[in-house]
Amino acid sequence: MSWIVAGLIAGVLAYLADYVMWGKVFTRGMEQYGTMERAERQMGAMLGASAALSLAWGLFFAFLYHHFRDSLWAPPGPLAGMELGTTLWASTILFATVGAGVWYDKARRLLTAQRWSWLVRMNVAGIAVGLLL
Repeated sequence: MSWIVAGLIAGVLAYLADYVMWGKVFTRGMEQYGTMERAERQMGAMLGASAALSLAWGLFFAFLYHHFRDSLWAPPGPLAGMELGTTLWASTILFATVGAGVWYDKARRLLTAQRWSWLVRMNVAGIAVGLLL
């Protein structure tokens, strides 16, 4: 299968994981960052932006996996995809959100939610790309 098709499929699955994480899991404690009425008015635009970013992320992830799958410790497959996803997460998102949480104390809950939602999104994309490629 082409890495482009695998990336688009991974992007769709990452979008679904992102929707579940922000729509069902991280609903309590986020009231201080905005009201639900405002979010409901902007839901179409936010879902569209999230879908576009998820598709771009899936393509980028599949491209990286396609080029680095033989360099990973795990043999090519879902575990190797999760290895790449977790490595990317730890080298970027983890340090960015922990570091920003030091300075932005009021946004620490939001940064923590963002940190864990990205880990789930990256591992979902990693499993999908690992299975498809």
